[in-house]
Amino acid sequence: MYLTLLQLIFWVVCFTLFWTYFGYYIFLRVYSIFASKPVKRDDITPSVSLIITAYNEESRIAEKIENSLSLDYPNDRLEIIIVSDGSNDGTTEIVSPHAERGIKLIDIPERIGKHNAQERGVKHAQSEIVVFTDAATHLEADALRKIVRSFSDPGIGCVSGMDRIDASGHPSRGEGMYINYEMKLRAHESEVSSLIGVSGSFFAVRREICETWFGHLSSDFYVPIVAYIKGYRSVLDRDAIGSYSVKIETEKEFERKVRTVVHGLNVMFHFWRIMNPFKYGLYSIQMISHKLLRWLTPFFLILCLILNFAMAGAGLLYQIILAFQILSCLAAATALAIRGLEHNWFFRIPSFFAMVNLSMLVAWVKFIGGERYIIWERTER
Repeated sequence: MYLTLLQLIFWVVCFTLFWTYFGYYIFLRVYSIFASKPVKRDDITPSVSLIITAYNEESRIAEKIENSLSLDYPNDRLEIIIVSDGSNDGTTEIVSPHAERGIKLIDIPERIGKHNAQERGVKHAQSEIVVFTDAATHLEADALRKIVRSFSDPGIGCVSGMDRIDASGHPSRGEGMYINYEMKLRAHESEVSSLIGVSGSFFAVRREICETWFGHLSSDFYVPIVAYIKGYRSVLDRDAIGSYSVKIETEKEFERKVRTVVHGLNVMFHFWRIMNPFKYGLYSIQMISHKLLRWLTPFFLILCLILNFAMAGAGLLYQIILAFQILSCLAAATALAIRGLEHNWFFRIPSFFAMVNLSMLVAWVKFIGGERYIIWERTER
């Protein structure tokens, strides 16, 4: 009886892990065949406020300005706002001379955090569509035209751009696979219902949705939730491309992942009612599957290993699974301990998976301890 109970728990945990990384994706892909929701897209040019938040970006803000000014969009329909969030380098000095070219600068003397800075930008925005982007993100020439065309559909409230990794940043294979997987997952979520989260580096939203703003929360996660509550869908436009570089895993990159999860947990617990499937149906299942279960993965992995050890004598299948878990742990630990091994084909995936889940574990500890990262030092990307 004792062993049977352990086996039941073990397989429930295994199924949960499978569902989180494979089952949910398969479900969305199959479901989209039968219940896809089309989006009406026309070549429209609504008035757009492009908001760029910057903190100590003197090394790349000039390039971002030129990139923004070169976008293929009517000048009389585009407003470019740069919000300097307490920059103490040469960022504001570089931006200021561009006022004659139509660049509006909001210089905040003391740091208030990215999302509070975005709110300042929204308050000054005069357009019907607000587009957020980062200083480190390069937008394709037609990116604005592409991202706003979905707003010709009155049911669309928020549109996410498509993330593309700049190969010059030498991303790890694990990171690249993870981002590609995320983009495919978002594409299917967009097809069947509404996005759970959008690209923080490039997304657009109707200004009326921005009237509900939480400066202490991550906008790329909570804005789609607010849009959904207000009766709008959030969708992905695969042709609206924003590219950025991702560097090989470093301590700073690990800290960025921890910070991202802490932000996510903060939003999720703020909007915890959205996970009620009796009220929000498929959207709540998406939230639980895409976010909650994924962030609980490190705990499921630990429990799975403990249960597997306890059942090692129950049969060959359990011994094979245990051997796989131990080998994966050893490979990850070796790669994390010896710099450079993460590029080897054998260590690549285990090390990245371990690093991601370790960052989630650390994020839970920090979140429970009260850390919220309203203001943080940017990660060089």
